[in-house]
Amino acid sequence: MSIIVGQAVRNSDFWDRKDELEDIWDAIESGSHILISAPRRVGKTSIMYKLLDEPKANYIPVYINTESADSQNEFWHKLFHALIEEDFVSGLKNSTKTFWSKLATIKITKISATGVEFGDGELLDYKTAFKRLIKDLDNDKKLIIMIDEFAQTIENIIQYEETKSSVSLLKAHRELRQDINFSQKVTFIYAGSIGLESVVAKIGATKHINDLNSIKISPLSPPEALAFTQQLFTNNNVDIPDKEVIYLLDKIEWLIPFYIQLIAQEIKRLHRKSPTVTSQMIDQAIENSLQHKQYFETWLSKIKTAFNKTDYLFAKEVLNIISDNTTMESLEIANIATKHALNDDDAKEIMHSLIYDGYINHNDNPKQYRFNSAILRMWWNKNVAN
Repeated sequence: MSIIVGQAVRNSDFWDRKDELEDIWDAIESGSHILISAPRRVGKTSIMYKLLDEPKANYIPVYINTESADSQNEFWHKLFHALIEEDFVSGLKNSTKTFWSKLATIKITKISATGVEFGDGELLDYKTAFKRLIKDLDNDKKLIIMIDEFAQTIENIIQYEETKSSVSLLKAHRELRQDINFSQKVTFIYAGSIGLESVVAKIGATKHINDLNSIKISPLSPPEALAFTQQLFTNNNVDIPDKEVIYLLDKIEWLIPFYIQLIAQEIKRLHRKSPTVTSQMIDQAIENSLQHKQYFETWLSKIKTAFNKTDYLFAKEVLNIISDNTTMESLEIANIATKHALNDDDAKEIMHSLIYDGYINHNDNPKQYRFNSAILRMWWNKNVAN
């Protein structure tokens, strides 16, 4: 297992998330369409890669990242290209010849800005063309279409087209999922680095995703995190006492592989000069990790782009105060909302977005908020709040 920071991992670098994978496969086999629910950096993309690399029999997974799509047409364009691109089709030839031969007979002569033209001359809009493509793939295997960054796509469409267009795409997907014949051939899995729930809630479109089976990807449990961290250091030739591993995990708090890998990378660098890993070295490694702006600034830029100016200033002040004081009482929220001329409902919606998107939680006390990640809190306090 290599130390890999900021990138999705595959094969031997993937730390098995057995329970989460079993939950996903149970949902697939029950006929559900799935929303993988977790904040950014928790490892959703790595889990989808695991499904892609090791599918169960009679399932054909395809992975699509639609983060850059900023219109309905561009989204469908990406989806069609993923299903007909050479690498995907040629891979099918070896793994499932029946499916490959079916796909090879479907002639698509043009994918344009408005729709898809088939070999028989029929020009269809994207949704109708997609249904035809799936219908023509009458076979004994089921497609798993994993769409990464779908929520970002919806947010892009809101920004660059209009809310009506984003709702139209959400409706189209729901219509496909509600089609019994379609759902016998396709399972959709949606995921992303921002919460789909919070994005659709802001435009009053929650009803268009309430049929999805939401599967939560949680942080590692303390025993899992201990085993993961010990193996990570062993595989990278870093000799570290168990008590120091526990110290490291206590400092990190939010036990997701990303933050463990980030600090482990810095410990490995310090370990080259001093072979004994101590709590002081761990503290220095954490301090060094805060210098990697690229891993943290997206948290700030996200609220800048997601909220209007008033909402952004409110959210930023809330996060600043929590970073200063470690926690914030819910009663303080009303005072800050009044300061920014926000009503209670708007303030609550912003707080819900900060929870959905992984900034904060109130798990220990429903009336008290704190950062999920102690590392992010340190960076925020140093670089944003002060």
